[in-house]
Amino acid sequence: MTVGGEATATGNGQTVCVTGAGGYIGSWIVKLLLEKGYAVRGTVRNPDDAKNAHLRGLAGAAERLVLCKADLLDGDALRAAIAGCHGVFHTASPITDDPEEMVEPAVRGTRYVIDAAAESGTVRRVVLTSSIGAVAMDPSRGPDAVVDESCWSDLEFCKKTKNWYCYG
Repeated sequence: MTVGGEATATGNGQTVCVTGAGGYIGSWIVKLLLEKGYAVRGTVRNPDDAKNAHLRGLAGAAERLVLCKADLLDGDALRAAIAGCHGVFHTASPITDDPEEMVEPAVRGTRYVIDAAAESGTVRRVVLTSSIGAVAMDPSRGPDAVVDESCWSDLEFCKKTKNWYCYG
């Protein structure tokens, strides 16, 4: 929250898990949570990978960010990352051109995240994130159309064009 141009801490010592913390959406969520004073557990495939260095450079990261090694399909690793958290932002998703390696694993991984949150006994909210891909692929909708929660990509069109990211 911003008051008088200064960020005000609202985290109250709470811990939040962000799956896919190294990704574009996940990174921005981590940044905002740290700015608001939350402790963050971010799941990444490899915490030591140089591509996650930008997360360690965020303000507050040295004190309140822990990167946890977790694969979306590893229920035990997800449970460990989510244990004791007050909330979860689920941004992780496989991205590939192969529908067999994307759609079913994305669904199964999301179920694992939701199950881990439910089993934790501490998580009060789970936020499932998405992307423009969920609404963009509809050939009957014009380019200037305003989209909202009632708009979805045309699944048959996604299959026909083999756009598995938008299909998933």
